[in-house]
Amino acid sequence: MNFNLKVNSKKVMIVLLAMAGVALLGAIILFSTVVANAEAAFVSGTAAVLAVELILISVAILAFLLLSHDGDANFFLYDRKAKKNISEEELTFEKINSRMGYYMTLISSSQEQVWTKNVLASDNIRFGQNGVYKPLVAYKMLYDLIELDSPDVWELFTGADADVISSLCRTLSYCGERDMSDALLDAYESAAGVDDIEWIRDFVMGNAKYIRRRMRDYVLANIEEFY
Repeated sequence: MNFNLKVNSKKVMIVLLAMAGVALLGAIILFSTVVANAEAAFVSGTAAVLAVELILISVAILAFLLLSHDGDANFFLYDRKAKKNISEEELTFEKINSRMGYYMTLISSSQEQVWTKNVLASDNIRFGQNGVYKPLVAYKMLYDLIELDSPDVWELFTGADADVISSLCRTLSYCGERDMSDALLDAYESAAGVDDIEWIRDFVMGNAKYIRRRMRDYVLANIEEFY
C-alpha cells in the first residue's frame, strides 16, 4: 500500500465524468442545432467534425472511468481475494482492526515500541495527509491493550513516559475524544506505580465497544483519504 500523498483518484474521476457529460451534451446540441440547420457546407462540415471529436472525447473519458473503477485500492475497503474495493456498508470493525494491525507494523517494530518511542509525536509521512492515520493509531494502541489483556500489556500504559501519554491524549482530543483523553490522563497521573493497572484496565475495557464504534465511524467519515 502506497502512503505517499497524492490527489484522490475518485475525486478526479468525478471531475472527468462531469467533463464527459458536458462534452457529450455539447455534441448533442451541435448535432441537433448547428449541423441540422447550417446552410454552408463548410460550417456544417466543421461543426460535424467538432461534434464527432466531442463524442470521441466523451467516449475516451467514460472508457477511462470504467477501466479505472476500483483500480485504486482503498486501504480499508480493498478485498484482495476479489481484487476490488468492497462497499462502505460491508466494512466491518474486524476488517479495520486487521488492516490497522498491518499498518502498525509499518510505523513500529513491536507493540512495545509504540509505547516507548512516542510515534504519535512524529510527522511520519506514513500518517498520511494532515496525519489522518494518527487517531486510528491512538485507538489501536488502546484496543490492543484490550485484546491482549494481560498485566504486562497494561503496564505498557502505566509505565510509559509522560510525553507518550500526552501525545496519545492530544491525538484523541483532536478527533473529538476530549472526555476519554482527560480520563486516560487522570488515570496515568493517579497511578501509584507501574503495577497500578486496575483503574485504567477497568476504564479501557469498559469502553471496548465504544472504541470499536468510534474507529469504524472515523474510517467511514474519512474514507476518501485512505486511497
